[in-house]
Amino acid sequence: MKRQLFILGIVCLALGGFGCKDSPTTPDPYVPPIVPQPAPTIIAFTADPGIVAKGDSSMLDWETKDATSVFIDNGVGSVSPSMIEFVYPEVTTTYTLTATNSKGSVTASVQVEVRGADLRVAGAIKKKMKSYGSPYFEGVVKNIGDNTAWNASITIYCYGDAGQTLLIDTAWDYLADGNDIRPGDKVVFEAICFDLDSHSQIKSRRIEFDWLEGDIEVQSEAAIQGMYENQRRAQELKMKEIKAEMEKGVIIH
Repeated sequence: MKRQLFILGIVCLALGGFGCKDSPTTPDPYVPPIVPQPAPTIIAFTADPGIVAKGDSSMLDWETKDATSVFIDNGVGSVSPSMIEFVYPEVTTTYTLTATNSKGSVTASVQVEVRGADLRVAGAIKKKMKSYGSPYFEGVVKNIGDNTAWNASITIYCYGDAGQTLLIDTAWDYLADGNDIRPGDKVVFEAICFDLDSHSQIKSRRIEFDWLEGDIEVQSEAAIQGMYENQRRAQELKMKEIKAEMEKGVIIH
């Protein structure tokens, strides 16, 4: 028996152990580790400018990370994760950006403040007569808004009846000779009726205001004077150049 085992061992050695030990096992396939999705973040959300005149635009600018959807309220809607959008708010508006993915949502808000002129008649409007027979109205207008009214004017539609169905004339004039009306300012106006024989029969009137709202950031008086001075110097330099060329005979009339 021992002899047989010895011979079997020699055979196994001769065959390199072929078939005399267990077969090697196949390794498991590589499985990458599962990385959890990070929560969304809002890197930046701004409005430029933050204060506008009514009707002007402000640029919303934002950047998000790891968001699968981005939404801005107040009429903007679904947007790309990072971009810009121009908005034209009629009133002061807060815009909220919401960035979302499977981990949840985050929000950020910016406000665009809207300032507007608001002209109102302050007190009673007096009706008087000109020496040549045309009636005119005198009154005071106040800007109760928070922005300057540029080139403000008033129009008074004159009617021959209380129901404002028979238009007999239109009266208008510029407020304060066309000057701008700043917030809180009062100005006197005079609106004249003319060209119709029925002026004295005005029974009712309708008043309308018209103005252009100026930029929120108004240049200082010094900056404006500096601009005019630069223009004056540029004109003087140009005139000297023209005069020099004329003396050389370059310019022929």
